[in-house]
This record gives sequence, C-alpha cells and structure tokens, in this order.
Amino acid sequence: MEWLMALPELLLAAGGLAVIGADLTWKRREVSGAVAAASFLFALGSLWPAAGVPGEAWQGMLTVDAYALFFKALFLLTGLLVVFLAHPYVVKREIHAGEFYSLLVFAVLGMVMMASSRDLLMIYLGLELLSISSYVLAGMLKDDARSLEASLKYFLIGAMTSALLLFGISLVYGVSGSTHVEAIRQAVAVGSEWRPVALAGMWFLLAAFAFKAAAVPFHMWAPDVYHGAPTPVSALLIAGSEAAAFSAMVRVFSGAFAPLADQWQLIFAVLAVATMTYGNAAALVQTSVKRMMAYSAIAQAGYVLVGLAVGTPDAIGAMLYYLFAYLFMVAGTFAVIAWLSLTRPQEMLDDFEGLGRSVPWVAAATVIFMISFIGIPPTAGFFGKFYLIRAAVGADMVWLAMVMVVNSAISAGYYYGIVRRMYLTSAQPASAPAPLPAGTALAVGVSVAATLLLMLLPQPVLEWLQSAQNLVAMLP
Repeated sequence: MEWLMALPELLLAAGGLAVIGADLTWKRREVSGAVAAASFLFALGSLWPAAGVPGEAWQGMLTVDAYALFFKALFLLTGLLVVFLAHPYVVKREIHAGEFYSLLVFAVLGMVMMASSRDLLMIYLGLELLSISSYVLAGMLKDDARSLEASLKYFLIGAMTSALLLFGISLVYGVSGSTHVEAIRQAVAVGSEWRPVALAGMWFLLAAFAFKAAAVPFHMWAPDVYHGAPTPVSALLIAGSEAAAFSAMVRVFSGAFAPLADQWQLIFAVLAVATMTYGNAAALVQTSVKRMMAYSAIAQAGYVLVGLAVGTPDAIGAMLYYLFAYLFMVAGTFAVIAWLSLTRPQEMLDDFEGLGRSVPWVAAATVIFMISFIGIPPTAGFFGKFYLIRAAVGADMVWLAMVMVVNSAISAGYYYGIVRRMYLTSAQPASAPAPLPAGTALAVGVSVAATLLLMLLPQPVLEWLQSAQNLVAMLP
C-alpha cells in the first residue's frame, strides 16, 4: 500500500512531466494551464483514499496523517488558485507557459514532500525541489531587471539556507545516528553528554527554517524577491512557500527537539515579536502595493510564529487555522493585483484609485480581504488571530498576546490605505482596468467564498484542525 500513501506525490510528479509534454505537443498556453490545474485536482482527489490508511512508507521517509493531509490540501489549493490567477498574466507578459506551469507543479510537489515527512533528509529534498523551482519562477520576466534581481537574490539566500540546513542535519545525525524525527527525539532526551552538539544542530536548523519563513532578522531577501518576482509567483511564495517552512518547523521542533523546548520557545517568541513589529512598521511607508504586501507577509509570519512560541496543542491548531485563512486572503488580493497590473504594470498603491466605482464587486471583495488581514470581527483573519491570542494567554504569555494586538492595530494603517484609495479618492488613474478575465474572477470568487465560510463556521474548522495537530508529536 506504499504507492497509495505516495499517490498525491506521484500524481504531481506525473503532472509536471505531463505539462512539459503538453507544451511540446500543442504549444498553447491554455493547454499547459489546464494540465497543471488537472494535476492539482487529481492530487486533491487522491487525498481521500490516502486518508483511510494513515502510517509511514519507505522506512519512515513518508508519513500520512491528518497533519500531513491538511498541509497537502493547503498546498494543492494554493497551486490551483495560482493557476487561475496566473493565466491572463502569463499571456500578457508573454511568459513561456510550459516552463511556468511545470515549475509551479514541481514547486508544489516540494511543499507536499516537506509536509509529509518525519525524516530530515526528505524534508531537505522537498525544500530543494521547492527552492530550485522558485528560483527559476522568480526570474521568469527575462526582460525585467527586478525579476532577474529577485531570482539571483533568492538563489544566493537559498544556497545559504541549504548549507545551514545540511550542517544542522549532520550535527543532529552525529548525536542520534538517525535523521528520523522520533529517533532524534529519543536520543536527545537521554543523551545529556551530547546535548551541546544537539543544541548546535538545532540552532542551525532553526536559522535555516527562519530564512525560509522570512522571519526577522533572516528576512532581508523577502521584500526584493516578493516585489521583483512575477505577481502569481509572489502569491505562491507568500501563501505556499512560507507555509511549507512552518509545516516542517512544527514537525521538527515539536517532535525531534521537544525535550529541548525550554531552549527554543523563548527564541521563537522573540522572533515573533521582532518579525511582526518590523514587518508592520516597514509596510506603513511603502508606495508599491507588492512591496507593501511583502512586508505584510513578514508581519503575518510573525503572527504564525506565536503559535510555535506557545507550542501547546491549542496554539498549533490556531496556527493551522490562521495559515488556512491566510491562503485565501493572499490569493484573492494577488489576483486583484495581477489583474490591475495588466494595464498598470508599475503595481503601485495608487492603482486602486476609483476601483470602488469602476468595478464595485472586485472592490468589495478587496475590502473583505483587507479587513480580514487586519483581523476585524467577524472575519476569518479575526478568528485566526483570536485563537492565537487565546492560546498565548492560556499559556501565561500575556505579553506576547498584547504585542500581537498592538501590531494588528498598527497594520490597519496600511491596509486601510487601499480601501481609502478605492472609495475616497477623486484622482483618476492613468488607465482604465482591463476587462476582468474569467480566471481572475474565479480566483477572487473562491477566495471570498472561503473567507466568508471560515468566518461563518470557524469552530468546526478549528475542531478539525485540532484533530490534525493531535497526530503531531507535541510537547511533553
């Protein structure tokens, strides 16, 4: 039954190759996009039979449990939404569709591998597959200097991340004799004489994952990469790549390094405070909407780090809920940005001026995304932050909850700027927005529907996510 456990991964690998074959055969962008979308849909469908046979395959290299299935579904939905919002952008910017969609599928395959393994080497392989695909995707606009700069910076930072991760894995292997999370946990718990080496390995792994999650002070690459990459790729990196880093961090730290929790919980709390505060403060002064969203993504990573810092089952459940809600906020917002960039390629905040009058339903959808980002009741973003704050208070980390509340208030300043431009400015943009493509309308519609559903039914979703996190080895 091992092939059944690996069915989503196998379907994605076949899907990536099928996109290349379709591109060589038909040479039509629509066909390549359709094959990529079909790959994500088939992989999503394959999660159902895999859910009935939880366990491990290939000597523990691959794990199927509720936690892995949650992240697989999140990454596959991310890929599907990116296909929808990317199509008009790919056509307008004359991006090679076969390369773009095949790399998109392989990037999602890397995310899925990171989430579905309890072995450090498999996590590393997934990270490399995701990273190498992302380097190329970020530089897809070959005549745009910002895109090429983003690709080069991402490659250099990615090489550093790989080095840190491999060195950390080698130190941990030297202590435990294994790269499996459970074996490392047992070795770390009893081997007090080797604890300094284990701690050194843990710090290297923490730094590598912090780079990938764009946590301060490891964030310096993120604004330039998110700003310079093609807009659909920015959405993929913010919604999917960061979530992949968090999926591996929870596995590794709440599993392998659970006996050392007193060593890393405070570090994660400090990272959370620095990340959310810096991200929000920097976003306030941006004039480019993509750069503002890049700093916003850094701030959101800080909120998610609160869940890791608290480390209780409730906190991990709240963290998963927030990541799920965040996916749809990001996908909907970047679908609107990608659509506006068809006629306003500079991607500035002023591009939103007058949108409330010219395309009212898109403006209304954008308002829903903005108030959800802020965390205004009763949106999905509000419930996500509320559950994280409640978990922090329950763990006697009231100061961390207060910092999160203050940062949410600060973020209202720049999110409200978009709403004000859509409804309260009289200046006319230089060009009218393009007709709304069907793919963009679908991505925005699905994102709004999911955001409202999470707003109306937060408790059932949270209970389901708590059942997922119960399968993760948690803190003692």
